[in-house]
Amino acid sequence: MNNKILRGLFLFFSLSSIAIASESVSQTESDAARISMLEKAFAPATADRVAEMFAKANKERNGAVQFMLFSDQLKNEHKSDWPYWVSGTSSPWITGYSIKKTSLSKGSYQFDITYQWATADGPFKPALEQKIVVEPVPKNANSSQKWWISKFVTVQ
Repeated sequence: MNNKILRGLFLFFSLSSIAIASESVSQTESDAARISMLEKAFAPATADRVAEMFAKANKERNGAVQFMLFSDQLKNEHKSDWPYWVSGTSSPWITGYSIKKTSLSKGSYQFDITYQWATADGPFKPALEQKIVVEPVPKNANSSQKWWISKFVTVQ
């Protein structure tokens, strides 16, 4: 009896796989699905983790991660900033950062991120400061994230 059930399940899943594999999917659609799955897998579970990932992505010049953490509005505003998904400059570069958290309202937080810089000649002044507001993604939004950056300001 168990063998019949197992054979039936095997046949069902095998045929399902073949049907899915035979669908014609464009490279763009395939890439979009892959990116969405990666974003879901790496989605930060807390507001603090969003700020940490954002600061680290800045340090590593990873525009793809920064973009992933943005709200839809910020994505539209910054879509053309990183055509090759590399942010920042090669010099000066970020050597470290500190993060200060302030609660704004229920579930909404401001993070002040201060970056330390360096060049080949040593430390670079002044420090760069960014302020981000992190809040839960609205339930009606089509997002791979649980939290996102809704405001982003670089302080000069």
